Amino acid sequence: MEFRVRGVIPRTRRLIAALPDMGNVAGIAMEHLVKCCGLEELAAATGEWPPFVVHTGRTITFERGWYKLLGRDGYDFVVFTGSYQPPESTALFELCERVLDLAQSVGVDTVISLGAAHTGESRLEDPRVFYAATSDRFCEVAERAGAVPLSDEGYITGFNGLIHGLAMERQMEGLCLLGEIDDPRVRQPGAARAVLRILSDIVQVKLDLRELDEEIARLKAERALRRSAWRRGQPGVM
Repeated sequence: MEFRVRGVIPRTRRLIAALPDMGNVAGIAMEHLVKCCGLEELAAATGEWPPFVVHTGRTITFERGWYKLLGRDGYDFVVFTGSYQPPESTALFELCERVLDLAQSVGVDTVISLGAAHTGESRLEDPRVFYAATSDRFCEVAERAGAVPLSDEGYITGFNGLIHGLAMERQMEGLCLLGEIDDPRVRQPGAARAVLRILSDIVQVKLDLRELDEEIARLKAERALRRSAWRRGQPGVM
């Protein structure tokens, strides 16, 4: 995989990286970060996915998976995102290595990744943001911003975890921010909003999150309607 550089990548020390994951928390967060900051495409690559086409009756469509590095003068970070996570370990390793090669070439020494943590608790309006970091310094940074540490022991799988493991081999620091979700199968704007609030504090950038607020309000109203309809259909339930 090779990235095609489309412009001059500004030198910076921080990379914010995320790919679609459970509840699409990372995808939602990155979409809003790019939009709010007006970030521009600096480099791009395509991947070997999906291994199928889509048909709607007699019509076939196909879109190859993509990855982008984005940034803009005036911001002390660059952003990496894409349309999918490679399911195969070899492809995922290659992607992470290429991203880190590109990031280090412009001075990056810190990686911040975004994603989801599945706890099963329904917290649409006030989900927690968990963190794990590669240094005590970044643990303090995350907690000052309002994140809480992951409990017990376990694994951070996929891109969110591997990007930090490979970055550590290069003596780079890292912080993983994970928004709390209850159902990985449905879109989770509340978790994405919570992650963006923590991130904006850490990188000192103001983000307009009104679109997410409106989506969260709609989801809250829909859930209330469903609960009301269910109760009306249950004899003896007040």
